[in-house]
Amino acid sequence: MGFKVIVVGGGPVGLVAAHALSRAGIDFVLLESRPSIVIDAGSNLVINPMGLRVLGQLGLLPAFDAVSSPLAQIERLDHNGKDLGTSQAFVHISENHGRSLRAVSRHDLTAVLYDSLPDESKAKMFANKRVSNISITDNDVTVICRDGTSYNGSIVVGADGAHSVVRDQMRMLTLQASQISGPEDSQVNEEQPFLTTYRALWIRFPTQGDLRPGDANETHGRDVAVQLFAGEDTTVIGIYEHMDMPTRERIRYSTADEEAFVGRWGHLPISHGLTIRDAYNARVGEGRGAGMINLEEGVVQHWSHAGRIVLVGDAAHKFTPSTGAGCNNGIVDVVTLSNELADMFRSIGGVHNIPTTAQLSAAFKAYQATRFDAVIAGCVGSGQVTAMATWQGQLVKFVDRYVISNRTVEKFIYSRAATGMAKSPVFDYIDGEEELNGKVAWTQPMKSSNFAVIN
Repeated sequence: MGFKVIVVGGGPVGLVAAHALSRAGIDFVLLESRPSIVIDAGSNLVINPMGLRVLGQLGLLPAFDAVSSPLAQIERLDHNGKDLGTSQAFVHISENHGRSLRAVSRHDLTAVLYDSLPDESKAKMFANKRVSNISITDNDVTVICRDGTSYNGSIVVGADGAHSVVRDQMRMLTLQASQISGPEDSQVNEEQPFLTTYRALWIRFPTQGDLRPGDANETHGRDVAVQLFAGEDTTVIGIYEHMDMPTRERIRYSTADEEAFVGRWGHLPISHGLTIRDAYNARVGEGRGAGMINLEEGVVQHWSHAGRIVLVGDAAHKFTPSTGAGCNNGIVDVVTLSNELADMFRSIGGVHNIPTTAQLSAAFKAYQATRFDAVIAGCVGSGQVTAMATWQGQLVKFVDRYVISNRTVEKFIYSRAATGMAKSPVFDYIDGEEELNGKVAWTQPMKSSNFAVIN
């Protein structure tokens, strides 16, 4: 058997992994637990320049632009509908990095990523595959699904979200290994690595009233904040509520929980003419156009095991959605991991050769080392933004009400942040023309020759 990757999870991050592997000439299969790869579920995502740059390198920006909406300034209100000032955050990011952030439904993003794959890659993707067990040897890995099917490969990439089965299996295998080698040699992750301080209700409803495509609104106030992104046909809001007691337990919410949530906060404005109750009553789409979830936060300590399993995206780290950082960081995870694997294959003569477990383990560790500090900073920053929007203390309330709306201060903040975003990578083995050219230069230039071919 040649080298083969088993990707678990067919969301945006897993599909970017499929593109990365396909372009590298690496064999793979992708296993998705839902009934189909492209499904109308979940809230909207915001793709920022570091994610857009990768989509551009893959040649997907025209298709992505057709299904997404550019974001400009953010109109801010308090719970009483009073104007808190306009944020120019998206404008500054666009000026610094050469492109506007864009809001897109999860369905449309996954459709763009899936439809653009070659037929031979699509043939390697399987839906309704719920992983039940993972076993490893010194040379390979086997994934068994609940339907009795099994898949054998060289490594598993866990792109299966915050409640990752791959991460759970990795922990179990680490515990088993520690019983043999001794606890001092083990690197066991926490069983529940993420802490939930906020819950959220998202609602999709027709774009109406004073809303226009591309509008971004926020409502801030004690314990609850709302984010709104308006598209051509539908608008999505996320309502973030601070919980009385943080928890590490997974909570599944019912329709009754949603209705109680709207009962508490339905009066809050989401624009000058609409309330949360208006949006909930007008909700549209599959799954009733609404859903309630916990907003987990945290960074897993160990992202790989034994050179055979590695985590990406929400399986490795989870942010509140306030900054839109989650999906973008998952994309960058895939880029970084793919580049490390590309370097490894170059060192052994190409993808047709089989790396050792030690070589794979070294690539996984280098991947985590490259990403770890940036991910922790992103997680902390996202949590701070959520705390500020929900006025968790007098200081952050003061900053939110009177400092953020100061154009000079805000421009300074995003000028400082631009340096960090400019360090985000692109694939070092895929040719591409740079499509994002702003005031701040990217640290890693886009490849425009065949220098980096690895197969």
